[in-house]
Amino acid sequence: MNEYLKFALKIAKEAGKEIAKNFDLQKSVEFKSIKNPVTTIDRHIEKVITKSINKAYPSHKILAEEQDFTRKNNQKNSRDKSSPKFLWIIDPIDGTKNFIHGIPFVAVSIALQIENEIAVGVIHAPILNQTFYSAKNSASYLNGKKITASKTKKLEDALLTTGMQPIFHEKEIAYYTNFCKKAGAVRRLGSAALDLCYIACGKLDGCFETALKPWDVAAGILILKNAGGKTTGFKGKPLNYLKDGNVLSSNALIHPQMLATIDSIKV
Repeated sequence: MNEYLKFALKIAKEAGKEIAKNFDLQKSVEFKSIKNPVTTIDRHIEKVITKSINKAYPSHKILAEEQDFTRKNNQKNSRDKSSPKFLWIIDPIDGTKNFIHGIPFVAVSIALQIENEIAVGVIHAPILNQTFYSAKNSASYLNGKKITASKTKKLEDALLTTGMQPIFHEKEIAYYTNFCKKAGAVRRLGSAALDLCYIACGKLDGCFETALKPWDVAAGILILKNAGGKTTGFKGKPLNYLKDGNVLSSNALIHPQMLATIDSIKV
């Protein structure tokens, strides 16, 4: 296990303790935008994680949900738009709405991008006692046991999930409707990070998601890839997760059928 993976696991589990400690307590909630809540715990955990990263790797950059690109790291080089060699991509609590309502499908997500490629991914769900992780050129694991994606070959037999924005547009409704018609079933579980992990370990077969952010998917993309799964954009091209929020992931076997379902939308 490499140094960066060990470090990511350590800080993810420390963050998980904060999630667990506050899980059953009343939360102070604000809204960053309509139906996009944040709690003081989200912000506290993000500060704890970023402080740990800055202490261990002061030259590394951070992209985190509650602060976007860390401003203090970028102010001096605001004209430099090149990608940093080391970039940590952080979601302190993926599934904030679940967290607010006491639903255990929540996780902390930590990824390390090295030279524009995800090299480490850790997703820790403390209430479920599940820790998913992987590193570049490695297998993927759940609580220390190797995991692989499902062998489901037909979309009609597949269990899918979606994380589309609560305010659906006409095209998103069409995506949802078509997948409900063609797949075995569709769920909306509330954590994109765990959606990808559950595909990686075979509990789900695929997901289609719109308007996601890098911190929602960066760690999960690596974990799914190394478990034999696949992630692309809606056109089937490799996903630029820093720019493209339309994400299609699967066990790889049903991916062509999912792409065909996307392509069939004419709205």
